[in-house]
Amino acid sequence: MEARRSERPEPTVAEEFARARELSLGGLFIALGVVIPVAFHALGGGKLGSVLLPMYLPVLACAMLVSAPTAAAVGLLTPVLSSALTGMPPIMPFLPIMVAELVVMATLASLLHRRLRLHPVLAVVLALLSGRVVLGLVAALLMTALPAGMREGLPPIMRTPLAYVAAATVTALPGLALQIVAVPAVVALVERRRGAARGRQV
Repeated sequence: MEARRSERPEPTVAEEFARARELSLGGLFIALGVVIPVAFHALGGGKLGSVLLPMYLPVLACAMLVSAPTAAAVGLLTPVLSSALTGMPPIMPFLPIMVAELVVMATLASLLHRRLRLHPVLAVVLALLSGRVVLGLVAALLMTALPAGMREGLPPIMRTPLAYVAAATVTALPGLALQIVAVPAVVALVERRRGAARGRQV
């Protein structure tokens, strides 16, 4: 056991710094993912969330700046903490839907942009498409797995998952467009600043 431990290379200072930077970015974007939806709900009287998808923006932006495991953690923790602290999203049925959506979208966005080097716009579009698929799958799962008494409290349209996805997508078209424009802009800004900081260190 000791021999195996000794064979593992110690992380370099650069690796430790990169890890700390990832964690700090993750914490920052989780906080933004809690605060930004509150601001949108305050401005729109609670109606802007489903239209502009404000929680998507910080999660997807963070995902393309960090590794896939960190991105998945941000996708998981952001809606859970937001629900616990602000009541948004409500636990049923929207919290499990958003957790599944954001974890899958964040993981995929990270892999597409950081590992496969896809352009941020294409990575965002593919991540958003994956989120629509997950939305339908989780809606179908909830309708089959929940007890009859709990299903009664779900929106009636969820009984037809394809119709639910179509309606949610039409409602969220402004938000989906916002993600495609704003997320790559945020990523480009952060990466540009990161590159400038590295240049000053050389």
